[in-house]
Amino acid sequence: MSKKEDVRKAFEEIQSGEWPPVRGIFHAAGVTDDKALAEQDKASIEKVYAPKVVGAWNLHEVCEELDLNKDLEIFLMFSSVAALLGNFGQANYAAANSCLDALTSWRRSIGLCGQSIQWGPWVEQGMAAGLRQHLDKAGMMGISNELGTRILQDVLKSPGQAIICAQALMWRKFLRRYAFDPPPFFSDVSTVTAVTFNNTIDLNSISKGALVEILVDVAQAVSGSAEKPNATTPLIDLGLDSLGAVEFRNSVAEKTGVKLPQNLMFENPSVEDIAEYILNRAKSPDGASGTRGTLVDTLQTSIDQWLMAVLVPAERYALYVDSLTSAYGSLSDMAAVEDIVGALEKLEVTASEDFDRLNVAWQELRDAYANRAEAAAAVKRKPRLAVRVPHPTEDVDSLISQLTFDVQALEPPTSPENYTTALLTGATGFVGRIQLSVLLEASDKLEVVCIVRAKDANHALDRIRQACKEAKCWKEEYCSRICPLSGDFTLPNLGLGEEKFEELSKKVDVVYHTGGDVNLLSNYARLRSSNVLCISGVIDFCTKNKLKPLHFASTLGQFPAFFCEFTGAYENYRITEDSRPTVEEMDAFYPPLRMGYPWSKWAAELVLCSAREKGLPVFLYRLPNTYVAYSTGYTNRTDYATALMISTIQEGIFPVGCAAAPLTPVDIICEMLVGVSFLKKPKHFVYHLFDPRAITREHLEVWSQELGLAYKGASVDEFLAAVKARGPESPVFKFVPLMQFMRKYWFDSEQRTDDFPIETKNIFDELPDAKWPDQRDVFKNSLLYSVQSGFFPKNSKAIRVDPEACLEDAKKLSGLDTLGEDHDYFMNPLRILKDSLLQESNPSFCGKLAMFRTVRQQLMNLMYMEKMRHQHPEIEQQEIKEPLIIVGLNRTGTTFLQNIMATDISNRSARYCEMIAPYGNNGEYCQKGLSNDPESWKHDPRIKFAQEVLDSQLALSEEWISIHAQSAELPEEDFVILEHCGRCYSICTEFNVPSYRKWLYANDFQEMKNAYKFHKRFLQHLQYQRVADRWLLKMPFHLFTLDALFETYPDARIIFMHRDPKDTLASWASLVRCAQQSLLDSVNPAELGKLELEAMSSMINRALEFRSSRPDLEDQILDVQYKDLIEDPLGTVSKIYSHFNIPLTEQARLRMAEFYQEDKKTRNKLSKHQYTLQDVSLTKAMVEEAFDQYYKSGLCKYLKK
Repeated sequence: MSKKEDVRKAFEEIQSGEWPPVRGIFHAAGVTDDKALAEQDKASIEKVYAPKVVGAWNLHEVCEELDLNKDLEIFLMFSSVAALLGNFGQANYAAANSCLDALTSWRRSIGLCGQSIQWGPWVEQGMAAGLRQHLDKAGMMGISNELGTRILQDVLKSPGQAIICAQALMWRKFLRRYAFDPPPFFSDVSTVTAVTFNNTIDLNSISKGALVEILVDVAQAVSGSAEKPNATTPLIDLGLDSLGAVEFRNSVAEKTGVKLPQNLMFENPSVEDIAEYILNRAKSPDGASGTRGTLVDTLQTSIDQWLMAVLVPAERYALYVDSLTSAYGSLSDMAAVEDIVGALEKLEVTASEDFDRLNVAWQELRDAYANRAEAAAAVKRKPRLAVRVPHPTEDVDSLISQLTFDVQALEPPTSPENYTTALLTGATGFVGRIQLSVLLEASDKLEVVCIVRAKDANHALDRIRQACKEAKCWKEEYCSRICPLSGDFTLPNLGLGEEKFEELSKKVDVVYHTGGDVNLLSNYARLRSSNVLCISGVIDFCTKNKLKPLHFASTLGQFPAFFCEFTGAYENYRITEDSRPTVEEMDAFYPPLRMGYPWSKWAAELVLCSAREKGLPVFLYRLPNTYVAYSTGYTNRTDYATALMISTIQEGIFPVGCAAAPLTPVDIICEMLVGVSFLKKPKHFVYHLFDPRAITREHLEVWSQELGLAYKGASVDEFLAAVKARGPESPVFKFVPLMQFMRKYWFDSEQRTDDFPIETKNIFDELPDAKWPDQRDVFKNSLLYSVQSGFFPKNSKAIRVDPEACLEDAKKLSGLDTLGEDHDYFMNPLRILKDSLLQESNPSFCGKLAMFRTVRQQLMNLMYMEKMRHQHPEIEQQEIKEPLIIVGLNRTGTTFLQNIMATDISNRSARYCEMIAPYGNNGEYCQKGLSNDPESWKHDPRIKFAQEVLDSQLALSEEWISIHAQSAELPEEDFVILEHCGRCYSICTEFNVPSYRKWLYANDFQEMKNAYKFHKRFLQHLQYQRVADRWLLKMPFHLFTLDALFETYPDARIIFMHRDPKDTLASWASLVRCAQQSLLDSVNPAELGKLELEAMSSMINRALEFRSSRPDLEDQILDVQYKDLIEDPLGTVSKIYSHFNIPLTEQARLRMAEFYQEDKKTRNKLSKHQYTLQDVSLTKAMVEEAFDQYYKSGLCKYLKK
């Protein structure tokens, strides 16, 4: 569009062809290049102006020059609301759209048609897709495709309207961007919309109960919780961090007109407390305006809290907190500044919106300090919600004094081998859900009582099920041994009621207290109830009627040395299992008013140790900051470590530092904990469940490269600069202040290479066979879980799809440097595929990673093959004789037939493990002349790597397995071979790549035909390694190119499977959709159905045409019906052998029969694959029409009516 000659050429081609005159032009081109105004430059302006402004002017001029205006009825330009309202960082974009509006006015002034729509953000695709939540907070309503289409139609029906703005606003939210002084422009706009009217609350007439309900809804919306919170629950218990509290405060102000004091949000109020405050505020003399109270409260906040209250969005505080804090120690210092504008300029605040907000708020801050007397009086009038919170040591003394049980009066504890009932708290938490599954697996006679905050038992079980499913540790049979109870262990009688408490106290044999609030940034007041005071109730339960061993999950985080990574003043510190941090060092490092979590576990331990001294069997397990499971890779997305991991992948760099126990896996922790709990006579009672091995920069870089990521260590300053530049989009952005505060411990010290000085001997004394898994495997499993769970943005810098990058990585990993003389033969398809993928498809992060890893391994395989070809020229002398090749439409039983026939060792099938890595993942698998017997295959080292590849690509979900069972040691289709040379239709089923598909089909499928020479070469390598009497191959896509297949293998014998396409196509489309959904961000089922209908019908028709043209080959082709195979598999196989004069030995029959029975058992355990043609917008009539030639051929004998 920015090149006038291209625009002219397009219109000239239309005029020269058989096209009617151009009646309408829609100009929708546009890109963004957002930067603060001070950072805009010529390049950023030209980038935005080129397609939008220059393009529009080119259209206007070409219409004039080619005399198109005489027929033109529509000249509609897609402008943006940014031209009217402006937007942060988009001065260039706003100006460009203003040009479109101006051109519209100019055209209309000279009698030409012209309209311009100032579009708001379209939220289903395009620039604003994925920004719904941000737009809502900004007070801007997004435009759906349906609404946008209606607006467009309305505009076209109203040619008299020139420039139309299409943007609905939530005015109260929107005007907050202007802080205290909205532009005069808005005084002429009616801001009383249905939205604001419905949100208005009359505080003079509303009841407290009704107000509480409204606030509960606000709290739920801000926290993102699926359940409504209890009105008596402290607000911060909903998981709101400081930024969430600010958002809640703003939402309340919008709904009620009352501004909650900033410090109120840090006093741990419940929703009921806040409702009471608002009502009291409304009744007070100055309640009509929250200004005075807000100014007074400002005096009591910190700089970071002040910034969060001033800036929108609040997350932007991280951009200025460091410079403000270093320049001014407190708000009182800031209030002494007279030249505020000069101070902001000196601090380099360049964003105009931020500058205005800070300027006004800073001036207000000065006014507040100038009126201290009045402010102090207002403080006295303010309701006080908080009472003095005891120091943790006071709670310890108080709770110990309440320990009055007498173990002599209780029944003795049950011996572990006789445990039948356990009680577990925290079953829906990160550790608890894993612990529950480990307990249920440890003993099949154990029932686990789980206390869960829920409406009833069914709701409690649903919460447990959902939590365990997320962690991939759920089995439905667990339901019969889980006793879910609606309760709350912070309440008297564990929230169960007296009767149930009494009943359980007689029944339960052992207690696992894992529940609690794990929030490192919460103060002690918030955590007292959930982490400390509740210990009294748990001890009461353990000492009621029967003595019950108590296993308590504590933390190593109570040690400042651990939190500081044993750096700085803690460099020579050692943590032993009989040690405990002193009150003095905790007070110094963990002020209870700021960091309560370490104190809460420290206090609980002291109370429990006192209970142990009185005879209660107590066992303490100190856990590190675990966030990942080894066996499943389950990763806690809400953890700081996960936020850091996502952000580092996003930037392609990670801050080099010293991280303790980031990969201590929670499932191994739970196995150790449960293992100790079942010991009859444990030797110890304090255990450090911690992997002390350090992880270095080199580890992370090597492991990441193996997984296909471009991921390098960098200085913390470089990383933080990247995070700040990205802003709130970065998951770790809100933790930047914490990282800055702890940087001297976490990042500024040299990285550790030796083990952390934490004693762990007790656990291995009890469980000598226990061990920590390979850290590489933990890292890999966590990363792949995160990929499959969609944690990483697809625009992350750590991911690449460029073929040259794949080749470069392949060279580094293989130590080789050439693909041989066929270099371009292998690379050209990859370049076409890459362009098609990025320009026409919508690959997810998972899809990009799968593509990169697959292509890189294939290129490594090719280089290994080239090396072996030179070293062993006899490989090319391998003769491929009379291969058996199974074809047919997909889902016609070809896989089952191949698997059952492959049990005959005289049939040499191509196994997945040897095709995915013929010479191993590192090129070291160099064998010759191995046999094809099952025992030999068992020891193939390539199986482990190949299974990892399978697991990481599609996660082998139950849905996928129910459609197409795969395993590394089993035979697989030849497409794995053909994808090495980039010439196989299977690639089109994994990714929606139209241009690549077109290239593949061109010239009568010539590129697919060009793959067969390589196909034979690949088989020669495999046959050199492991001998073959005859090959047994399978791939439906051979039907596209049977001519090339027979040209390469003239003596091939074809087994052609048949099944009604009305069945096969629905099943096949379902499989393709399942594959694409794991690799693409969006899949259009209707488009997919149409493409696969065309492809499969074309494939079968080409096969029929080939058979008609080559009757001489009919003896080499045997037609087999799917129905016959399923009803009598052994009989059907016997007929195949007979037709091709292949001897069927008794040993082969027995193996086939054994396989059939085992396969039937396996399939009976799987959920049945559900699919219909309607799922992909197809009908039976459409299938019958597309496959008309096939139906008429009579080859498929069993057809549905």
